[in-house]
Amino acid sequence: MYPGRGPFRYLPPWLRPGWWFKPRFCWWLMLASPFYDSRTELEWLRREREYLREWLRAVEERIKELEEEE
Repeated sequence: MYPGRGPFRYLPPWLRPGWWFKPRFCWWLMLASPFYDSRTELEWLRREREYLREWLRAVEERIKELEEEE
């Protein structure tokens, strides 16, 4: 057993999860982003645009409701 308490005390410090990737380290930036062809990206962007428009409509309706209550 190595010194320390916790779930990884059986591992030497250099093999513990926090040894290489310290807190607040953006490990997900090291992942490769998937490649999308232009058609797939265009479809995704259109769906995202529609979702955001719906969300904006809901926010504007809520703002109107709150303004009417005042």
